[in-house]
Parts: sequence; structure tokens; C-alpha cells
Amino acid sequence: MKLAGSILAVVTAVLVFAPMAPAQKDLGTSTIRFWVERADAIRMPETYDADNYFNSYQLGTNSFRGFTANGCHGSTDKPNCTQAIDGTAVWDVTATDPGSSYHENVLYGQSNGTPMASWAMCGQWLNSTISQNGVLYGFSHGENPSTADLPSKTCGHSSTHHKTMSLFTSTDSGLTWATPTLIIDSTDNVSGSSGESGEGDCNIIPGTTYAYLFCRHPSNTSSDPSRFDTTGLARAPLSNLTSFVKYDNGWGTQPGVNGADSDIPGYLNDGTDALSHKLGTSATYWKDKGWVMLLGVSDSNFNGIKLSFTGLSNLGTNSVQFTTFPYPLMGDDGYFFASNPAHNAYLYPAAVNLLDGTRSFDLTQKAQFEFVYGFVPHYNTLGQRILAMRSVTVNTSSTAQDPQVLVALTTRLDTNFNQRYSSTQPVEYGVEPYSPVSFSQVEVDTVGYLPQFFSTTPTSQGQTLTKIVECTSTAPWPAGHPDHLMTTSSCDANYYEDTTAGYSYPSKPATGNSVQIYRCSSTANGTHWVSSSSTCQVNGVSIGTAEKSLGWILTK
Repeated sequence: MKLAGSILAVVTAVLVFAPMAPAQKDLGTSTIRFWVERADAIRMPETYDADNYFNSYQLGTNSFRGFTANGCHGSTDKPNCTQAIDGTAVWDVTATDPGSSYHENVLYGQSNGTPMASWAMCGQWLNSTISQNGVLYGFSHGENPSTADLPSKTCGHSSTHHKTMSLFTSTDSGLTWATPTLIIDSTDNVSGSSGESGEGDCNIIPGTTYAYLFCRHPSNTSSDPSRFDTTGLARAPLSNLTSFVKYDNGWGTQPGVNGADSDIPGYLNDGTDALSHKLGTSATYWKDKGWVMLLGVSDSNFNGIKLSFTGLSNLGTNSVQFTTFPYPLMGDDGYFFASNPAHNAYLYPAAVNLLDGTRSFDLTQKAQFEFVYGFVPHYNTLGQRILAMRSVTVNTSSTAQDPQVLVALTTRLDTNFNQRYSSTQPVEYGVEPYSPVSFSQVEVDTVGYLPQFFSTTPTSQGQTLTKIVECTSTAPWPAGHPDHLMTTSSCDANYYEDTTAGYSYPSKPATGNSVQIYRCSSTANGTHWVSSSSTCQVNGVSIGTAEKSLGWILTK
């Protein structure tokens, strides 16, 4: 991250030219379109990644340091640590360990020794950073055993951990960190015998005078029985980042540590103004609009990666509220934080600037941001997460857009099995002996783009759309390898559903470029892929049979 002098001066300079956003629930979002590009598996299934909100720091020209967290290397620092990985771009966190570009356990818990923070012996997950006067400030989620497990220092019961946030500082770009300060804690459920307690999973956004920290409430309370997974907010002066105050139906004097706070509201921008306080905590600043964007995961009323917006200026008021975008950035079948999830799990979504690594984007500089998330296919455990990344192209128009979110469909070729497969996700086979490396060859970068909706019966351009699902065979073939199938409505017999990929049009859409797609079956081995060729041609040669049309999808 290239920041000369005080971050206060830099952010102020940016905001002078940022348009003022309305401080209300009804921000105008109908003219925005998101093109979610090809997904890539940046780090393959392993226990050290994708358990935090990925963040990046620019070291210099073509030099970045990414921070990802999960398990620890070696036995000393266990159970949970943050890793620092150097590369030539924001997305380049591919360095192997051991190696000079991979820095092990830069933050750790160390339940069996001397933890970096006594209130977080079960681990440190670095979620976000900001830079000021040559110092990198790290905002780290920490966990401690529950009250019952604390005497024995037992960290194995993660579902009952106590959550906190700590502020670390580093003068060597995040390789070593000074003694931390506890900045966020809560007495929510602190004496409970089951369930999570405290407050954590926070991410930081710098404003002109204050830094704003968005946090997750991990438990219900007697006074707030629907508090679980709701979003909280705290702020501290940029000149004193250890002194946070919580938002409690307005800005008062409730301290960051054990002060009271309220749930931040978001209103669905679909004409209903449906209220939700589950907005997520992954914060990014949309500079040229002057908006703060929150990314959240699925909840009971919204399937997919949820986007919510407010003006940065609204955060300084006593009436903070968000406008929730009525379409998911990427649809799914619900939120599954588990090993062998019932459907694909998408964890810890984050949006990162491709130019400088900050949690921001500016369409006047680059019309894209990098979308990062943890990906757990149905047949993987939580210890076999994939760190996935994909660029998102953002367009704004003077007229309403329909559809507003489209996700790329990609075809890959596995030469080891002479098998093609099409998916909106990166590597589908992440467990040995199905090596994910064998799926590294992209044959068709983008077949087209599937519109995204959280409604189960969406309409677009006057048509009722068709649901497209991704499926995996329960019987492995060919040569012990599973078949990956994309089809309409529901999976065939002997296949289970991985995810809802998106939707297609029964007829050619009235506006926008489009292509008809087909479900193809290989003549050689019967495996499936999606093609825009009705005769399933590859390089001018038909190599399969079109079993059915899957409808029409958009192209650029």
C-alpha cells in the first residue's frame, strides 16, 4: 500500500472529490451492474488459509503482501495463526512453504505457551489493516476458550469460543507485531455454557476523522433475541486507534470494550424495504461514489453474497442505516460453515483494490475490484478450504440495468481424464486422489454470464427465468473421477446438487448480447460440459452430443 505521510491527510484528499451520498435507506442502486468474472483457485485445499477476511498490503511497485489465516505451521503456536504471503499482485498469494515469500505464523494464539494476547489464546486472525506514518495497524479477530474451558485452556470447542478484536502495530510491513491492545469485547453470553460469546470478526474503514469498525454479534441476548449474526459498529479517531466507542442507537460514550451497542439496520432496495440487521462485516470503500459497501453471507431471508451500501458521511450521524442491494453478488443455496457441506460453502467474502491492495475501489482508476472468498465444495472438509479469487467488473449507467449481477461460466479441461467440465466456481475436485492441479487448464474462459437472484422464481426482461444447478455424480467416473453436470431446475438421478449457479432465459433476451447454451455429453466417456455449440464442437470438431438446451445467457 503506497501511502505517504498520514492516512488522515490521504483519505481527506480523496474525499474532497468524492460525491456526497444520501444519508438514507434508499440509495439509488438500479443503474449498477456487476460482472463477476472467472473464478480461480489461488491456494489449493489446505489447513492454513481462508478462515479470515483476506487482506493485502502494497510493499512497493509490483510487490504485495497478503494475509490469510487458519491453522498454524508447527506445534508451538497452535491452534490458529495468520500467514503472510508475498507476490507480484494482489491476487498472487501462490508462494509455497517453506520459501522466502511465505512467512509463517506472523500472528498466533499459542494456547500451550505464551499467547500474543491473554484474551485470545486460541488464535489470531488478521482481518484488515490500515497504514499511517510508516506503521501498519492490524485489526485482528481473537478467540479464547469459553468460561468452562478456560481453566484447562481447551480450544477444541470453537462453537463456544469468546470473540474479541485486538489492535496490533508493525513497523516491518506485517512480519512482526508489537504487543496488542484489546479494542472490542462484549459481555454478550459471556457466562453461557454453550454458543459463542463476545464480539468480533470486525473489519476497518478509514474516514476523514474516524476509523469505522464493523463487527459481528455472535450470540442472542435476553434483550435482543435476534442478535445472532447481526452487524455492529464502532469508531475511533484516526489519531487514537486504541480508543473505540460503540454505536448504540447513536454515537455516545459506550466503550469498545464491554460497552453496549445496537444492531445496524439495512433495508432491501426492491420496493419492500424489508428490514435486516444481518449485513455482514466485510467493509470496502467505493471511493468515486463516496459509499461504504458491506459484504455478507447468506441468511434465512437472502441466499447469496449480500451487498449493502451507505454513504461514508452517514456513518458519522446518529441514524446509521444501509441500503441492501436486491441481488446477490453470487447466489448460493444457503450458508454452510461445516465439513462436507450440504451445498458449496462460500466463506468470508472480501473486496480488495487490485491496484493498491486496500479495502476500496475507484471506478475512475480501475473498473474492477478483486472478490476473495473461502470455497468449500461438498466433498471437502473445513481443513480443505480453497482460497478463491475473481475480478468483478463494475458498470454504472444512466438507466436501470436488468439483470444487475452476472456470474461467469467457465469450461476447463482435465487432460489426465480427457474430461471437460463447466462451472461458475474454481476447482470442483479438491480432495485426493482428485488432484485440483489437474483442472488448471482453462479451455473457455467465459462461455457467458448467468444472472443472479435470491428469489426462487425470478423474472427479467419480461421472462420467467430457468434455474441452473451444478451437480456432481455420486458414482465416480471416468477412471474413478466424478462427473460434473450443469442442468436445469434439479439434478439428475445419482447426482447431488453442489450449488445454484444462476438462471437462464427460455428465449433470447430482448436487450444485451446473449448466447444459447447446451448440456453436452462426451462421445468418449459420457461426461458433461456446457457449450454454445449445438453440436458440441471444440475447435471445429464435434466431440459430443447436445442432450438439451439450457436456455440463453448474457455475454459482453
